[in-house]
Amino acid sequence: MTRKLKALRQEAWQIMHAPMATQHRWYSSVLRGHYGYYGVPHNWRALNGFLQEVRRIWFTCLRRRSQKNRDKGWDWFETVEARFPLPRARVVHSWA
Repeated sequence: MTRKLKALRQEAWQIMHAPMATQHRWYSSVLRGHYGYYGVPHNWRALNGFLQEVRRIWFTCLRRRSQKNRDKGWDWFETVEARFPLPRARVVHSWA
């Protein structure tokens, strides 16, 4: 997962100044793909951990877009996420 998060961070830096709707579409696509591949039973903690790391990466990138955003906190990001919700961690595959 560390390698995937590092690649995700690098890609996030490339789209940092794209519109928020475009960023949301990209992050949602990344999360849906991750859930589709790793979404097996008993892996929920890892899926949720990946979601939290993606949220942290997006929050960091949004704060670094301009000097005005540097003092914004998680409460500001939660209002952003209310407008652009990320898909929540879920188990996609069953053992049967």
